[in-house]
Amino acid sequence: MSSPLDVLLADGVIDEVLGRLKSGKEADISLVVHRGEVVAAKIYKDRATRSFKNNAEYKEGRKTRNTRTQRAMDRGGKFGREAAEQAWKSAEATALGKLAAAGVRVPRPIMFYEGVLLMELVRGADGEAARRLIDVALEPAAAARVFADLRGQMITMLCCDLIHGDLSPYNILAGAAGPTIIDFPQALSAAHASRAQHFFQRDFDNVLRYCAAADPSLAIRAADAGAIWRAYVGRYLTPDFVPPTPRPAPPPRRPEPRRPEPRHPEARHPDARRPEPRPDPRRPAPPAGGPRRDEPRRDEPPRDEPRRDGPRRDEPRRDGPRRDEPRRDDPRRPVHPPAARVEPRPPPPRHPRPAPAHPPRPAPAFAPRPAPGADDDRPRSPGRVRRRRRH
Repeated sequence: MSSPLDVLLADGVIDEVLGRLKSGKEADISLVVHRGEVVAAKIYKDRATRSFKNNAEYKEGRKTRNTRTQRAMDRGGKFGREAAEQAWKSAEATALGKLAAAGVRVPRPIMFYEGVLLMELVRGADGEAARRLIDVALEPAAAARVFADLRGQMITMLCCDLIHGDLSPYNILAGAAGPTIIDFPQALSAAHASRAQHFFQRDFDNVLRYCAAADPSLAIRAADAGAIWRAYVGRYLTPDFVPPTPRPAPPPRRPEPRRPEPRHPEARHPDARRPEPRPDPRRPAPPAGGPRRDEPRRDEPPRDEPRRDGPRRDEPRRDGPRRDEPRRDDPRRPVHPPAARVEPRPPPPRHPRPAPAHPPRPAPAFAPRPAPGADDDRPRSPGRVRRRRRH
């Protein structure tokens, strides 16, 4: 079986095949000579042999201009499957051309011919083929610069309504001009895919996790993905958009050590003891031994003074009448004659109950009911005759 590169050699598209550069889960990369220039030739694997097979979510929103081909792809017949496979392979060439024109650092596409993509070879600082970012030791001083560069490229891609869908350090090359993003066959439309935000958040988290491993201070940038997506949904996202700087989190408070609670109740709160009352200079100081038994206490009046709370119940009033009661010798006091004694009235006599106007009816005398079986001479009414049962 001939290789797809043999078709390109036979048709004069390429001049020479230099060798294989690497092999991936979706395609193999080879170095070829095209018009005197060394370029990369990406040869896609068939669906039956590649490991990346579940691509239904990535193809959501993709449409072809030929309506007949689109109906065949929707039905899933033989011709439809072949057309869908061809559209999957050509999607990367279309995405690379669109992103390269927008200023995203990607390999420049040259042509797509017979299922083979010819594109620019990304070289590193040493002039050789660039290595993947996962294979390069990222210095802490350069981590912030790399993260800002990749974040800006993701913003520009989103302005083109494209999301990588599988962005990680394995799909980024450490090129001489800066980080270069590769592998776009699964690129999805941000405007038509139902899970576009999920894929964008996953791509952003993969890049942030790799850069934060070298510089932990970048971990506060986790909220940038949400700010970028809100700007995209709000239609004010531009390639120069910079997410706002989040506030640093406050340092965690250390819990205060808990003092052991003493067993003695008075020693629990030493600062909460009541202060001693100050002595009153108007009162003489008590003797050292305390008051004597025959000496009155400070809180009660002396024994020779009258009581201030009034006389007792069994004592006569000595302070005269009350304020609201006039004195007996006061001329303004009205003099009333003594009231005559009123005898109680006797109860009224009870009259006998008058006799009724009509005499009471005598109680009817009913004859006793004869015993069953006895002869009854009384005539029976027709209603009392029992009817015989019909057998």
